[in-house]
Amino acid sequence: MLEAYRFGVAEGPHREPWTAEYHREAVKIYSESLPWSYQRDVARLFRDSENAMKERLIPSGLAGDWAIVTAYMREAAGSIEDWLASGEPVSRGPRLAEAPELTLENPRVVHWDGLAALTTRDGTRRLKRACVAVRQHFDAEAPPSLEAAEQLMLKRLASGVPIADVASEMGYSERSMYRELSRLWDKLGVSGRAAGLRKATAEGLID
Repeated sequence: MLEAYRFGVAEGPHREPWTAEYHREAVKIYSESLPWSYQRDVARLFRDSENAMKERLIPSGLAGDWAIVTAYMREAAGSIEDWLASGEPVSRGPRLAEAPELTLENPRVVHWDGLAALTTRDGTRRLKRACVAVRQHFDAEAPPSLEAAEQLMLKRLASGVPIADVASEMGYSERSMYRELSRLWDKLGVSGRAAGLRKATAEGLID
């Protein structure tokens, strides 16, 4: 939405685009471009995401951002659910059968200029910062993804196979194997073999 202001869209009355007041108006704009069945799925996704976030421990430094993101999802879902319950979207908005399939190659166009006109630059920037901060927190928590060769190394070492034998099985020299393992420990954020195997086991990276 920030791009819309660069093209002359005037700021609107809602300073915080995560409030119920904002979303009660925003949902009418969604209905002009998104099939009602798609809006229903979005509401479910927001509800599921909000519930999942409720079960997580919130770092103290992230409390404000966390509150904004959960409020956005809660109010967006609630407004969509109320809008759908009214029956108006079914008669007014595009039906899924009348619209192209919703894909990355063929998305529906959301009227971002209309959404931007409901709020302010500062409000939009604050929402974006909160979303980025929460996303970065989840990304940092996520266990690293391992390549098949890395998983095999860990499994063989966890089974007690000597490093020299693992190197031979995988076509490495012993020196090269130590280099590969050093990279793997760095990737896992650990200092060595014992810690690496403990972390990989605890996070389900190996069976």
